Amino acid sequence: MNIVLDKFYYDALNEVGNIGMGNATTALSQLVGKSIQVSGSSLTLLKAQDISENINSEKVGAIVRVMGDMNGGFILVLGKNHSDVLADMLLKDGAEDNYMKISAFIEVANILAGSYYNALSKFLNLSIIPSIPVISEGTTDEIFEKAKKHMSGKIEHIFGLTTLFEIKGEDEYHSLSGDMYMLLDTASLQSVIDRIEEMRTR
Repeated sequence: MNIVLDKFYYDALNEVGNIGMGNATTALSQLVGKSIQVSGSSLTLLKAQDISENINSEKVGAIVRVMGDMNGGFILVLGKNHSDVLADMLLKDGAEDNYMKISAFIEVANILAGSYYNALSKFLNLSIIPSIPVISEGTTDEIFEKAKKHMSGKIEHIFGLTTLFEIKGEDEYHSLSGDMYMLLDTASLQSVIDRIEEMRTR
C-alpha cells in the first residue's frame, strides 16, 4: 500500500527524533562518564535498494523488535571499527573480550531505541514495547535479512537517518557515524499518521 507523507508528518517524526536523541545523549554520557553528543540527520523514507550501499564493508547491527500499537522494529548499524571504538569507551577494562563488546553494543542500542520509542510513545500516545536487541554481523543487506526473520509481520516501510556520536574525554576525541532504521508495516505507519493527524486538527 502506498502511503504519502507530507512535510507536517516528517516534521512531527523529526521532532520525536530530536527528543529521543537528547534523552539518549544524557543516558550515554552518564554511562561512560564522558561528554557525548548524539545527533541525527532528518528522517528519510527509504526504498530497499537504498540500504544496499557499501555492501562489502563489515558492519555490526543491533536489531530491536517492537510490539504493541506498532509492529516492526529498529536497527542500529555501525561499521565494525566504529562499534569497537564505542565498546572500548564503554568498557574501559575487558575491551578485548568479544562477549563484553557485544554486551556494550547491545546497551547502546537499548538506550537509543528506548529513547526514541519512549519519545514516540509519549508524543503520539502509543503503546510500544521493544524487545532485547539481537546482534548481527555482516553486510547491511545481511543484517536486514536477519531483521526480517526476527520481526513478525511484513516490513513495508523503512525510515532511515545517519547518526553521529561525538565522544570527548580529557585527552581524547572520537567522532563515530552509523545508521539507524525504523521498520514498520503499513498498519503501524497508518496508526502513526492517524495520531499525528489528530494533533494537527486539535
